Amino acid sequence: MTERQHQRPDRPADIRRDGTPATEDIAGETFPRTRWGLALLFALLCLVFSGIPLSTDLRNRPNKDYSLWYQVGEAVRRGIDVYPDPASGRLFPFMYPPSAAALLGYLSPLGKHGTTLVLVLGHSAAWLGAILLSVHLATGGRKGLWRQHPLLYLAPSLCIIALVHNTYLLGQPNLALLTLLLGAFACLRHRREGLAGLLVATAAAIKAFPILALGYLIYRRMWRASAATVLALAAWLLIVPLPFRTPSQAVRDVDVWARGMVFTYNARGIAQRPYRSFSYKNQSIMAMAHRLLRDVPADGEKAISRGVEAATAAAEAAGHPATPARSRKLALGPDGSFDLEAMLDAPADAPRWDEYGPEVEASLREAWRVNVASLDFRAVTVVTLGAMAGLSLFVLVVMPRRNDRTAETDAIEFALMTLLIVMFSPLSFNYAFVWLIYPLTVAVHLALDAPATGRRRTLERAWLAAALLAPATAVFTPLYAQAYGNLFVPALILVLGLGLRLRDIRRLPAVTPAPPRSIPARHDPAAAHRASPGAGDTR
Repeated sequence: MTERQHQRPDRPADIRRDGTPATEDIAGETFPRTRWGLALLFALLCLVFSGIPLSTDLRNRPNKDYSLWYQVGEAVRRGIDVYPDPASGRLFPFMYPPSAAALLGYLSPLGKHGTTLVLVLGHSAAWLGAILLSVHLATGGRKGLWRQHPLLYLAPSLCIIALVHNTYLLGQPNLALLTLLLGAFACLRHRREGLAGLLVATAAAIKAFPILALGYLIYRRMWRASAATVLALAAWLLIVPLPFRTPSQAVRDVDVWARGMVFTYNARGIAQRPYRSFSYKNQSIMAMAHRLLRDVPADGEKAISRGVEAATAAAEAAGHPATPARSRKLALGPDGSFDLEAMLDAPADAPRWDEYGPEVEASLREAWRVNVASLDFRAVTVVTLGAMAGLSLFVLVVMPRRNDRTAETDAIEFALMTLLIVMFSPLSFNYAFVWLIYPLTVAVHLALDAPATGRRRTLERAWLAAALLAPATAVFTPLYAQAYGNLFVPALILVLGLGLRLRDIRRLPAVTPAPPRSIPARHDPAAAHRASPGAGDTR
């Protein structure tokens, strides 16, 4: 967990946080009767979720990002540059780091169907790993992994089951990223900092935003983990691609990708998705601020698409060369999916989306909006940075000192870090919030293991219900619920609630467990007689 030599001892499984005896372990006795039911439900969901992309792939139909992943792998193996120079004005068809492209290059020899199968199986393994690691970290490993309350395994995934399904459907790796991060946290608990850094770097090599965890490692002075993260990430970016790229090409890929993804932020959008990065699908703190405080479309991607189609139709009707239309058609493969090579080989003089004329501008003006204010870009940026700084300061204030950390405080602290990372990532589309699985597991465990008393118990129940049920509001009003943050809001609620709980735990004195005989589980007359003074004395 840390390098300190002395820390407050973790409380035993039969004593509550305040030192009172815990209730009898009912979950451990009843779980064998529900374990197989939960396992069957999990297997059934994995089968259903996996069947959709696999059947689509076998029928050679457009298969969301799975088709793109295979094309990227093939392009990497053939030495094709998958990142257009940002100066060309062409958007990246593949936004992930060069290390992720290299990983797909290693996978692509399996063929299109084999690549899809491996990725789908990876989703199921990652989901199971995320659930088990969440339970392990939330409970501190007490009572065994399989003897916890069934709600810990079921409730967190169930309330965001649509997001889990989306990761399967789209082919997004966010469940794998969560599992890697939780694995890193587990390694920190067991003082294996080098391995923890390797896991964080691996997650960042797949999709960049988990690198935000490095800030936490540095703040906690986990220097071995920090160094391992930096060194491992450098190896992922510069060494892993070498079978497909020369050293100079590997460096060039990192440079072009960083300029296009990390250092692109303006009034039109973040990274490589103009206006889409401000759309209702993105629930990062940056996107929420721009969408609510600026006069920008809530679905700019669709507005741009409609504008381009209108401009293309107008050009064809006027008898002008239909370069835009030709480019769009060339970018489609025979199965209707995007053709990566055609997109990369588009003519240099092909118009960009913002050069299509008044049709795009008109479409953007007419698009629906959800803003409650009309600040300018600079003002919203300042507000965003202020909000991020405020949340970070709140978390730092409630975090315990190094010498006061326990398994219980670490569980909450790791949950807070998980929430901040997904909220602060510039591009946190809906499926990214599968990361709520772990914070929700911690929240449910706290409510079951150490519920509040009196009036605070009612507030605790309302807090937990809001966090669990808020994602479901998208069932009734999908667009507006997402636009106003049906996932960001419960994440914020969890940050505040877990932070306050962590502060309360810090204020409790350390509990020194009494000998087990001082808290008998049940009355035993014979044991009481033997323990009484003079019992058995025949003198």
